[in-house]
Parts: sequence; structure tokens; C-alpha cells
Amino acid sequence: MKRTSLSELLKNGLVEKYQSDEDQIRNEVEIAKSDLASAKHMLGIQEWGWAHNAAYNSMLQAGRALMFSKGYRPRSQEHHTAVISFVKAVYANKFDAEVLQAFEKARRRRNESLYDRAGSISETQGRNLVQFAEKFMGKTLELLNTK
Repeated sequence: MKRTSLSELLKNGLVEKYQSDEDQIRNEVEIAKSDLASAKHMLGIQEWGWAHNAAYNSMLQAGRALMFSKGYRPRSQEHHTAVISFVKAVYANKFDAEVLQAFEKARRRRNESLYDRAGSISETQGRNLVQFAEKFMGKTLELLNTK
């Protein structure tokens, strides 16, 4: 997925202006934190695919919180793609490129593991994405001035 500008995302109907509130943003952050904790738990019981998927969902929810904080939300059927594209368009200089690349790859791997090939996530992939999700969450909390 190439990097797209915010104006292109709006024009193409992937995102729309949206008035969120602090409770909604806080709720997204809490879901992201909970999913990250679940991902770590799944590593502990060697459930690599579930650890990967929970880590991805943590990143997705944190990305939604970032969107809401800027007054936008995903609009299209391609909700996951919209969140990732928005984060890349608006926050590319705030996150390590490696973290954003992992977020994007994780979306494709998640789809594959859920719908096409059970057991396709390796231990390394699961562990690595949990580490990237921790970095993504840390930066998100910093950007939102939250703990």
C-alpha cells in the first residue's frame, strides 16, 4: 500500500470528517491496551496466530484513536486499510517506518491466517508483531498525551 495523502483519502471516500469526544478516544485506547495485554498472554501460551492477531487489533484500535483525535473516522468497507492509510498519511514522521510497515503487513497476514491458512503465523512473526504493537502503543499514548 503506497502512502496516500489525507486529501486523497477524503476524496476517495476512505475517511470522513467526524466529531468524536474524549470518551470515545479513551475507549479506543483502552481496547488497544487490552488487546496488547491479550497478545502478550497468547505469546505465553504459544498461540502465535492469536498473539499476532491481537497485536494487530491493538494497533488498529490505537490507530482509530489517533484518527478520532484528529476529527476523522474510517468511512469505507475497507475500514482496516483506511485506518492504516490515515496513520501513514498523517503520522508518518512520528512513527518508525519499520513499525508502520509491520502494521500494514500484519493486516494482510491477519486476513490470511483467519480466512485462508490456519496456522500460517510463525512464532517469530507473532513475537515480532507484539513488539511492534508495543512501540505503536507507546507512541500513540505519547501523541495523545495519555498514559
